[in-house]
Amino acid sequence: MAMPKVAVIYYSKTGNTRRMAELVAEGCGQVAGVEVAMVELPGMDLGEAAQVDGFAIGSPEYFSYAAGHVKTFFDEALAYKANISGKPYVAFGTHGGGARVLESLERLSQALGLKQVRPGMMCLGAPGPSEEDDVRSLGRALAEALCS
Repeated sequence: MAMPKVAVIYYSKTGNTRRMAELVAEGCGQVAGVEVAMVELPGMDLGEAAQVDGFAIGSPEYFSYAAGHVKTFFDEALAYKANISGKPYVAFGTHGGGARVLESLERLSQALGLKQVRPGMMCLGAPGPSEEDDVRSLGRALAEALCS
């Protein structure tokens, strides 16, 4: 049986969301037998997405919404009927004070039929030392869901 594969897909302009993505990927990697790939959007095509078993989806917040590259990924997946429905996901985001990016990520994920493993996480700016273990646990929860 092939190892389950998680794609940590994200967009980051300042590096804050990239840092969260790295921590989520570290958490996924704590579960034996799970392959982890980090993909900065717009770097994932729908053929690749169909080969993934679970998704961690991250975005900075812009005007209380996900970044354009993240929204485009969802738009294309919906328009081209990507075979990702039913796959598990977690969401994460960074913000500068609005704290609403998870709402858009969760609505978009549910519209595609993805199944939420646990509530997502947000950080005001980059995750600080006190938040790092919590962010890793988000990735670990996703990887464990694939192995159960």
